[in-house]
Amino acid sequence: MRKLLLPAALAALCACATAKLDEIQVGPWFSPRDWREVEVFTSREETRKPWGGIGIIHGPRVSSASGQREMERMKAQARRQAAAMGADAVIISVDQADSGPAMGQYTEPEMYLSALAIKYVVNVSTADIVRD
Repeated sequence: MRKLLLPAALAALCACATAKLDEIQVGPWFSPRDWREVEVFTSREETRKPWGGIGIIHGPRVSSASGQREMERMKAQARRQAAAMGADAVIISVDQADSGPAMGQYTEPEMYLSALAIKYVVNVSTADIVRD
């Protein structure tokens, strides 16, 4: 019984460790919107209108081999966080993390999520800005 308890506890702690994506405010935030209204792009070139960045969202490193499900969860969470900022769209990119010198030990490749919450310039009104 004790042998099963430790792995279960460690799995729960790992799930909690990756549950929150960091966000950095880089512009004014607006009234929150429904997450389904937030467009998702994978590059700046896909956007169709002039825009400005309002927030950066950054995720923790996850294993490239086993982290695909976690990465999909983080993409959905980034879209929801962008919606809470009042963004019109979010540009999401997944990149490989540099492993650095391994000192002769094998290290599994890792990836991380970076996202930019954007607001279209034509949709901006100073009345919409959320003030603290």
